[in-house]
Parts: sequence; structure tokens; C-alpha cells
Amino acid sequence: MISMMQCADFIGIAPDELLLCAIPSARHKSMLTSYLFNIKRGEKAVCGMILGDFWGFMELGAQERAADLFHVLRLFLSAHPRSICAACTVMK
Repeated sequence: MISMMQCADFIGIAPDELLLCAIPSARHKSMLTSYLFNIKRGEKAVCGMILGDFWGFMELGAQERAADLFHVLRLFLSAHPRSICAACTVMK
């Protein structure tokens, strides 16, 4: 699994901007599963959906929800490392 520092650097935030639990939980894995229903659209599309929701929660000030999606993104990028390149970096 990619580290929290790598993921934070990837999306362009400081790791201390979010209150994060140490490891992803079963709830995070369940959330990832819901995003993976869209995998037929491609890995980059799913990555973009997760990031879009992450930044939406950040803009709303919903730090806990954004932290949940941070872990979902870590799980996704660990399982699908090819998605790191294109779609996700556009949203920074």
C-alpha cells in the first residue's frame, strides 16, 4: 500500500491537513467497492471520481468525510497504480 505521505503528496495536500486514522477500515474498503462499480469506465475515471468527491468535501469543510476518501484513494492507488498518472493529477 502506498504511504499516507505519498498519497498526500500525490493530491497536493500536507498530511497534517486531515485528521486520519492510522489504517483503512472495513468501511473504507466498502466505500472503495462502491466506486469500483464504475471500473468499466476505466481506472482513471474511478480515480477522478474519488478525487472529485474528496475535493468537494474539502471545499465544504467536511474534514472527516475527506479523510475517509483519502483512505479510499490510498486503497485504490495501491490496487491500481497505473491510475496515478493522468486524470488524478489534473484535479490538483
